[in-house]
Amino acid sequence: MRRRRAIPWGARPPGFPAGKGVRVVVVDSGVNPRHSHVGGSVDGAGIYRGEDGEVHRGPDYRDTSGHGTAIAAVIRHVAPKADLFALKIFNGALVTTPDVLEGALSYALQAGARVVNLSLGMEAAPNAPSLRALCRDAARAGIILVASERNGAKGASAPASYDEVIGVRGDGRLGEDTLVYCPWGPCECLASPWPRSLPGLRRERNFRGNSFAAARVSGTIACLLEESPDADLDTLRGMLREQYGRESGISRSKMRQCFESSSHFRESIRGE
Repeated sequence: MRRRRAIPWGARPPGFPAGKGVRVVVVDSGVNPRHSHVGGSVDGAGIYRGEDGEVHRGPDYRDTSGHGTAIAAVIRHVAPKADLFALKIFNGALVTTPDVLEGALSYALQAGARVVNLSLGMEAAPNAPSLRALCRDAARAGIILVASERNGAKGASAPASYDEVIGVRGDGRLGEDTLVYCPWGPCECLASPWPRSLPGLRRERNFRGNSFAAARVSGTIACLLEESPDADLDTLRGMLREQYGRESGISRSKMRQCFESSSHFRESIRGE
């Protein structure tokens, strides 16, 4: 295994990439822009299912659980100059349905997204063709989708397992500024599963999980795109492999087949 470079993390010298000019859409429980770890201007919207059973968009992206704010805080620490945009699909329970997620992705395609952070997942969904189609549309439009594996998943997670998505899993053995790119595995990237520390709160009592590994990857990609603004998904994967990868003769598709063979679909999506 060759030595990997650390991801950008916190303060850095002038001239180093910080995600400037890159819009990162955070699809989660909303964002509190006044939180000290977020800072700066954050715009957003809420995507929800109304009483009529249809999916609607509204102006409320206030975070009532803190999960989306903690995700945004990690992205901000990695890419402090990125333009964050919140799409709220979760309330306190951090559970939604595929049609609401599809509504959020559809809107992200219109909202100038360059990177979409999806710290959420469901067990692999063969019956969700609209979600897969939206992921394909995003990739064709040059939008980079980053999704966390479902915590505790026994099979493949959607949308993290899709070819059009960069899947991420947390690994508690990794340092907070470490990223490992594994193109042959069911999830391409491994990173720390911990959020930023809060004064006076023990780490074990805070959020943790694959969500925060995905946020690290989204922030890192925003920094890479500042330097290479025209990079598409294939080009970006090559950049991740060059800077953070390890070599293997096992193909990603073969490894993924082993996981997908035992997967099944659940009609809910959870924040991870």
